[in-house]
Amino acid sequence: MADGGEPLPPDWWAAWPELLATELEAFGARGATANVAHQAAGLLILDVVWPQGEGGLRLTVGFSPLHPFARPVVVAPDLRLGRHQHPLDQGLCLLTQSAGEWRSCQKVADFIAEQLPKVLAVDAAREAERFDEAALLEERAPDPLSPYYDHLAEEDSAIFFAGDRRAPSGDAGFARFEIAPRPMAPSAFEAVLRGLQPMSGKWLAKPFDLPLGGGRPTTLIEGRWVRLRPPATDDPAQILAAAEAAIEKAVALRPAEQARFKALGAAPQTITGLVFDEELAYAPGGAGEGWLFVASATDAATGRRRHSLIRGFRIADDLQARVPVASKLAGKKALVVGVGAIGGFAALELARAGVGGLHIVDLDVVEPGNSVRWPLGRPAWGVRKVVALKDFIERNYPLTRVCASQVRIGAATSDGSSLPRGFHPLAVLLEFVREADVVIDASASTECQEALAHYCREVGKPLVIGYATEGAAGGVVARFPTGCAACFVCLQEHWREPDFPNPAVDASGTVIPIGCNHPTFTGASFDLQEVSLELVRSAVGLMAPAAYDPGDWQVAILSLCEDGKRRPPRWETASLNPKCHGCART
Repeated sequence: MADGGEPLPPDWWAAWPELLATELEAFGARGATANVAHQAAGLLILDVVWPQGEGGLRLTVGFSPLHPFARPVVVAPDLRLGRHQHPLDQGLCLLTQSAGEWRSCQKVADFIAEQLPKVLAVDAAREAERFDEAALLEERAPDPLSPYYDHLAEEDSAIFFAGDRRAPSGDAGFARFEIAPRPMAPSAFEAVLRGLQPMSGKWLAKPFDLPLGGGRPTTLIEGRWVRLRPPATDDPAQILAAAEAAIEKAVALRPAEQARFKALGAAPQTITGLVFDEELAYAPGGAGEGWLFVASATDAATGRRRHSLIRGFRIADDLQARVPVASKLAGKKALVVGVGAIGGFAALELARAGVGGLHIVDLDVVEPGNSVRWPLGRPAWGVRKVVALKDFIERNYPLTRVCASQVRIGAATSDGSSLPRGFHPLAVLLEFVREADVVIDASASTECQEALAHYCREVGKPLVIGYATEGAAGGVVARFPTGCAACFVCLQEHWREPDFPNPAVDASGTVIPIGCNHPTFTGASFDLQEVSLELVRSAVGLMAPAAYDPGDWQVAILSLCEDGKRRPPRWETASLNPKCHGCART
């Protein structure tokens, strides 16, 4: 039984045993051997020997608990690739992060057979410096090293540094940080790397002037920096030990500096920065400086030394009640999956509208660059989106009870011991859905949309999906009320019809910010909020139809551009007919 008393949902292989059989058969058809290493709580993990070279290539394949809707993970523990592989857990990057890359109808073995040769060919081409050949096979996006350590970082703490300033020449030196506590997370802190110094002499670069404090007390502390590529370990103490060894080597012939470095390392609170070359732009010459920070502090109660990894954020130069329906919403609860540029504003507007309960789900962090189109600004940089939103809503709209879940819906794993005992990801998701009066999907992930549409229909909860098109040239809001004759798959079939309206798209509207390995679409908040507001109107109408007319349409298509020129927002609505096999049969 789940914690809420509901029976546990069937695992996907129990719900669709023929799917498991065909998945395993597909490995055999590809000449691979696949043995089950773990099969419980929605997670299927296979030990695979893939036909590659002499003796084959060892793989660990983890199926998502939302299989086949969400992508698997594939780990190659014996490979060490220069690109497209996680340097810590050896997971292969067989797909980009773009929505729509994973095809739920494709068997995992066929997916590996299609993508693995490309990854190996790219590695060979780049090793031989045939970069033009590699560029034909891979996504032309930078692959910086520092984001691979983000999951190890202390939650909600952050260090900000100037992205356009290089460290002094030399192997090590001193650093000055201004630090302050974070009001929404008392155990966390934020700091600004104000400036760097070489071991001797002066560094003429002016201090990095980023506002910090906002009325809070701040402290200036001295720290250290060292040139060192971070070791492949998930232990901050080991990362710091490698930095200590590099500093000791750098100051071996400098006794005065040795004492200063040693005193800083033993200070009650200090920060050590590792600076190293990493790829910031996709090109042979696209390397720049990456940073990793380790904070060290002495526990006043125990006297023990604690080390933690702190996520660094590169600050780039381009940063830039009353409503009639409120009384009817006071007893309602909305589940919002994805609280980014569209879902974040939708969550805030639901709170402003007076919804009694709000459950927000997201795993991402507020970054300086993405805050230009997110509801909250500077104080939330480096904080989990759900944490920052929950804190803001609770302080500003106290009549709305907020629940925040820091999860990525459908995430797969290759480690069967990573989940707490008795925890079932699908059971948790279904509990989220059952508790809500309406589900809002603003994830912009086709995998998440397809999975939520299936389970909302199965549980009998209304679903509203909203997303913008590339360049914020248009958008879509699709509604699936309880008992709707057509489903999400039917909508996908409608898009293929020549007379069905399609949203405007700016095909050039995609950008990869410096220091990021995830592509994102361009577009300002004032355009994206058109989708956010219709999401809210639709959700309110579904929760309180007697007080707010939801309309009789299922899909609304937004156009903000026409013939390459901006136009006032135009919404066009359409109804859906049963198209897929399941709905047509029903």
